[in-house]
Formats: sequence, C-alpha cells, structure tokens
Amino acid sequence: MKDWAPSMGRFYDPRQRASLGRRGLGMGNSSALGQRREGSPTPARQAVAGSGPTSAARVGHAIVRLFGTLSGAGLPRGSVNMNWFSLFNAVSWQIALGAPVILYAQKLGADDALLGLLGALQPLLAPLQVPGAHLLPRLGYRRAMVLGWGARTAMLFVLASAPLWLASSSSRLAAILVCLVLFNLFTGLASGAWMPWQMELIPHAARGRFFSQQQIFAMFGGLVALGMAALLLLGRPGVGQFSLTLLLSAVGGAVAVLFLASAPDPSAPQARRRAGVRVPWLAMTRFAPFQRLCIFNMLFTLVLGGLGVFTVAFLRGVEGFGESSVVVLSALGVVGGLLSLLWSGLLMDRLPARLIIRSAVLVMALACAGWCMVAGRIVPCSPPLVGALYLFSGIAGVHATVANLRLQAAVIPAMGRNHFFALFGLVTSLAAAGSPLAWGLLLNALGAAHVYTGPLLWNRYTICFAGATALVFGVFWYCRRLIEAPWPVAETAVTPGNAPAVGRRPFRPVEYGG
Repeated sequence: MKDWAPSMGRFYDPRQRASLGRRGLGMGNSSALGQRREGSPTPARQAVAGSGPTSAARVGHAIVRLFGTLSGAGLPRGSVNMNWFSLFNAVSWQIALGAPVILYAQKLGADDALLGLLGALQPLLAPLQVPGAHLLPRLGYRRAMVLGWGARTAMLFVLASAPLWLASSSSRLAAILVCLVLFNLFTGLASGAWMPWQMELIPHAARGRFFSQQQIFAMFGGLVALGMAALLLLGRPGVGQFSLTLLLSAVGGAVAVLFLASAPDPSAPQARRRAGVRVPWLAMTRFAPFQRLCIFNMLFTLVLGGLGVFTVAFLRGVEGFGESSVVVLSALGVVGGLLSLLWSGLLMDRLPARLIIRSAVLVMALACAGWCMVAGRIVPCSPPLVGALYLFSGIAGVHATVANLRLQAAVIPAMGRNHFFALFGLVTSLAAAGSPLAWGLLLNALGAAHVYTGPLLWNRYTICFAGATALVFGVFWYCRRLIEAPWPVAETAVTPGNAPAVGRRPFRPVEYGG
C-alpha cells in the first residue's frame, strides 16, 4: 500500500512521479503528449493532408463516435445491467421526484414552502448514508441496494393507490408527504453502496465512458417517463390521471430492482472490509483534493439544487402553462443531455474533468440569466425560448455530472472508500436540502410585490433567478481551485496524521488553465 504524505508532491507512488516528469509535463520525446506539443502530425493527419474530409467520411466518423460511446469494450461482463437499472430507475424517480409529483401536490393545494419541502426530502434524508456505510461490509453492495430500492418501490405502489382509500385533498397531500419521506429514507440508507460498487467493478480507464453510458440510459429512461407522463396528464388532469402516472413510476422501480439483482457484485469480503475501514473524519476533511471537491459540490448544489422546482411553479402559476406543456418543455433538458452525450461520451476520458465542469457551470449561469430576463419581462415567455433554456441547462448539467463523477473516482481512495462517499453525500445532501427550502422561503417572504426598473419587472421570481445567476458565477470562479489528479488514487489510504493539509500549497502536477 502506498503511504499518503503531507504534500501532493509525495502523495503518489515514486514511479508515477517519474512517469509524470516524462508524460504529464510533456518533457520527454517518448510521450504522445510531448509529441503533440511539439506539433508532429499523426499518421492519420499525414494521410489526409491537403484534403478535407468528405461528407460520407463525416457521417461515418459520427456513427463510429456514437457506437464508440455505447461500446462495452473494456467493461466487465454484466455491467450493462447497471445501465438498464439506471434507465428504469430514471423512469421511477423522474416522476416520483420530478415535475409530475410537484404538479400533483400543487393541484391538491400545496404552497411554495411545502413544494420546497418536497424537493428537499431527498437531500434531507441522504445523510443516512453515514450510518448505512457501516452496514455495507456485512451486507455487500448489491444486497444493500436491492433491499433499499425494493422498499422504496413499495412506497410508490402505496402512493399510487392512495386515491382509492383517501377522499379529501388534505389527506392525499399528507399521503404524498409520508410516502416520499419513507421513499427517500430507504434511498438514503442504501444509496451509499452505489458509487463504491461501481468503483470496484469498473476499471479507471473506462469510467468516463461508463458514466456517460449510464447517463445516456438514465436520460432515455427519464425521457420515456416524461413523455408518458405528458400523455397521461393531457388536458385538465384529475386525481386518477396522476395516480396512473405514479403507478408507472412504481412499475419502473420494480423492473429496476430486477436488473439491479442481476448486476455483478465483484467485491470480495476482503475488499469490502478495506472499503469499510473507518477513517478519522478530520483526516478526510483535511485531504485537499477531497475537501475542495466537497466545497464545490456544496456550493453548486446549494445554488442550483432547488431551482428546478420553482421554474415549474413559475411556468404553471405565473405564465399559465398547462401541466402537459410543462412536462414536455422540461423533457427538452433530458433530450439535450442525451443527444450531446452520444457524441461527447468518448471525450469524457480524454478531456480534463475540471475543464468540462467549468464550461458546464458557465452555461448554467447563462441559463439562469435567461430565466431572469423571462421573469423580468425583458423577453417574452414563449415555449421556444423556455425549451431552449431547458435544453442548454440539460446539456450543461449532464456534462457536469459525468465530469464530477469521474473526479470523485479519481480522488477518493479505496481504503475507507465507503466513509469517503458517505461524507461526500452528507455534505452535498445538506446543501441540496437547504436549497429548495431557502428558495421557497424567500419566494414566500417576497410575496406578490413587484416593481419596474425601466423595462425590467422585479418580482419574486426575478429576484430568485437574478440571485442564482450571481451565485453561479461565484461557483464558476471557485472551479479553478479543484485539484485533478493525472492518475487514480484508488490504491492509497488515509491514516491518522498523514492526510495532506489544505493550508499547504500542494504540488499541482497538471494545469489546465486559470
């Protein structure tokens, strides 16, 4: 086992540091990076020198890129079951935690504060990953996930059947709250097994492509869910139509559990014990790459975690969009992410994760500015414009997610991995819980007051989106502090007294620009 040292300069294995001198900094002629920096053309470029690619060649290259992203080469046998789980799991949660259930609660009379609470339930209960991490060495990753996801799916069947045995709107609203509390409680206890399970199963060199595949499957499942929900909620939907939509969510969750039970679980008892080693909390929080990644995710989630709920409320309550129209427009975010990842998935293992994250955050800031102009009546709130905002937000969000997952896999070590992911989930979930609650309380406090400043109408939604825009630009500035290792640190461990201190300036092996 490699020892961790007090600085990034000694953090890695000496052979890797020597390799870095030749490869990472482009100092040797033997490295491909060094050759590219010296400008030597590749054989493929020499072959086409002086002639541009034909249209047929461009189409062929696009097809190869598409199937390269979805290829199973280099991935363990049976890992595709995890992708199918992601697809049907997305069918389930896209309805249970997305726009359809928010519209259902709004129809039953929920105010902005209660909508914010519903949006905050998942992150509020996600800290249960911390006690759940202690169960993983005993249960194993697959068994823990199957038990947790099976229990939460049962809550969806109960919620879908609630209109059959509850008559009043207040009792049905209470059923939504109770069932979603239990749904997210079981999710919190079991979800700490998901990322460690994938780290054990997927080799580092293929993780970017695997995470891209997983997001593609998940977004396709979400698109199917939103499309079917839009059909079920056409016109002026009643309680029965919302109940059928929730039944679709429950069935998707049940099929997801079946695929989850069929996925390979390669972790031997020794590997589970290593991942379950208890690491001092202070040692984990003082490890600079992990600490900065936690801070970034906390800020990013705190700013953007709850805005999705209130864009739906704005379109429905202020602009008068129908339920079906809101669902279709929000589905464009899924379409944008899906189509973009089909072509960029192969780049996820080649481009620096920090560069991808910064680009995605910048696009998200511009999307928030667009919502601010729509709410302030600077531009008309037309379906094409709203669809474009959802589209670009979806593209940015999915690329930020894949790059973030890859960065987590690179900086979180194998020894004590369960507790690292539990701590990471605790930090980000607290931020995600605070986000919709804070925005919801702010919107309630602002009330219906509005004032014009020139052509700009300042109302509660304008203030909300303007504040989010300013904060996202602050998150964009913080992205430069993320530390990206040029190789995985999966075989290293934190022990008391040897975690790199954040106060010291670490050796930064690669720089990807300011």
